[in-house]
Amino acid sequence: MPIIRDILEPIKSDLNELEEELNDLVNSNLQPLTGSSSYLLNSGGKRLRPALVLLSGKLFQYEFEKVKPLAIAVELVHMASLVHDDVIDSSRFRRGAEAVNYKWGNKIAVLSGDLLYTFAASSLTKLEDSKYLKHLLEATLEMTRGQANQTVNRKDYEISVSDYLKRIRQKTAFLMGKSCLLGAKASGAERGDQDRMEKYGLNLGLSFQITDDLKDLIGTREDLGKEPGNDLREGTLTLPIMIALDESSRPGFLKELLSREDPPKKEIKEGIEIIRDSGAIEESVELSRKFADKAGSALPATAENPAAKKSLAFVARYFSGEEVLGESYLGQGVTV
Repeated sequence: MPIIRDILEPIKSDLNELEEELNDLVNSNLQPLTGSSSYLLNSGGKRLRPALVLLSGKLFQYEFEKVKPLAIAVELVHMASLVHDDVIDSSRFRRGAEAVNYKWGNKIAVLSGDLLYTFAASSLTKLEDSKYLKHLLEATLEMTRGQANQTVNRKDYEISVSDYLKRIRQKTAFLMGKSCLLGAKASGAERGDQDRMEKYGLNLGLSFQITDDLKDLIGTREDLGKEPGNDLREGTLTLPIMIALDESSRPGFLKELLSREDPPKKEIKEGIEIIRDSGAIEESVELSRKFADKAGSALPATAENPAAKKSLAFVARYFSGEEVLGESYLGQGVTV
């Protein structure tokens, strides 16, 4: 994703150092979990959450050594949640490669996730203020609640848009909000600016997750690293699917498709076409961009590093599916 490297130029050197420290951490003497943890770290993640910590800090009195433990911690929490989610969902692939649970089995996957959570908490012991750990634990608790809610209500196809937004707020947006708040707090931001940065991250997270759900329906196999329509295949209710259930001419077919175990590729393709024809893609993009606009509006009026503020504005626009620097997160799947 070359565009991300361009957007994150103001923190390029710090991100590189962060990557080295993450690699050193997961490759330390942790057998038999070194292989699985290192595999996940190097499986193509965007490092969006630690980037948010660093960029948010750059708006204020930034010192890399102060924000570095926080950036490491949020990425480890994110990685751990992915491993555990894949176990719960019996996922075979993650980022175009075999998922940890599929490659090493559920026991090693769960232990690897537990280890990453431990590393995250350990990273914050380098900081004197216990409130940093409190914020991270709050995010972890919300992520757990969101996953539990999704798991328990997996076959409930009557949930409201409000319920869906609450779920993605818990699973995705809350950690992004805390990432921004933590970076600002560690860089001496006043409480009002901390709140503004958390609001930016929360709205960014909502926009990002809606757009990410869209990619599953309009992306290509090459872009996704897996066949499109995975949410339909696994019976996962996302915003565009919900809208199509409400507004398409064939809601019965979609409900049947969602409830089936391992439906054939032909039916998945048909389901995607029904969703596209319903207008659900365009409605979802519109809502994603509303949250992206809220994120951009939340940024402080002034910044110590204007380039970092510009990057944060670009991040919100890009992950809402808008074209930035000639590229769109949605790729060429739809004209919006």
